[in-house]
Amino acid sequence: MHIHVMCAKTQQNRGIFVPIGKMIQYKEMRQHPILRSHLPETRWISNARTLRMLDTYRTVFIKPNYGSGGTGIIRAKKLGRKYEVRCGSSRRVVRSHAVRRAIRTYRRPHRRYLVQQGLKLAKYKGSIFDARVYMQKPESEWVISGITGRVAAPRKVVTNYRKGGHAAPLSKVLLRVFKNDRTKMKEILDQITELSRIIADTIDKNHPVRELGIDLAIEKSGQIWIIEANPHPGHMLFRQLPNHKMIRNILRNKRRIHHQDKVFEIIH
Repeated sequence: MHIHVMCAKTQQNRGIFVPIGKMIQYKEMRQHPILRSHLPETRWISNARTLRMLDTYRTVFIKPNYGSGGTGIIRAKKLGRKYEVRCGSSRRVVRSHAVRRAIRTYRRPHRRYLVQQGLKLAKYKGSIFDARVYMQKPESEWVISGITGRVAAPRKVVTNYRKGGHAAPLSKVLLRVFKNDRTKMKEILDQITELSRIIADTIDKNHPVRELGIDLAIEKSGQIWIIEANPHPGHMLFRQLPNHKMIRNILRNKRRIHHQDKVFEIIH
């Protein structure tokens, strides 16, 4: 099973949300030596690149440069001598000469698209999953207010809450995936924490944000991939967890950030 990396939006000039494209975010994170090895290959779309990446990875995702929530994402998959092109519940099976035409069927006009490496990920109870890390900056430092597993609905290729994804305690998910290996679980959690802090600092340098919903995918080998860093994250997922400590942390820090923004507006 495969998953994709999505785009982000950024908050600029406090309270105004300015979109930031997937490609810009990808290029900014690639500048960091640690993040670079956790980013799937991403290119501007062309027919030659799409077929080349399908030969290399067997599955790719074609996504609009701007957009979020899993909307408008196209998956292309190599099936022997044919190719499956899928968007939502619609699919087409074509030969190589018709791949471009099939992809264009699902693309929206006047929007730039990119093609991205598909990832072979671990599953939890038969479904793909990722880790959602909710980071906030109520003062001068980033803090992790919540972290959870996000499990896709059956037969879905995205884990988004809007697409039926649901929360599951990440430690529980990792223990099942790695066969109750607590050492491996702790190693993965430590890496997720470190990567999340680096991502937050990297994005914060170019786009002044106060919140980030960071999504990280995990392979069976333990390799971690960066899916998304969304500076306008939803928090409803955390309401599904049996322990409400994380959602209380998130809401408390939201109030602190909102209060500081109000003070900023009054001063200026």
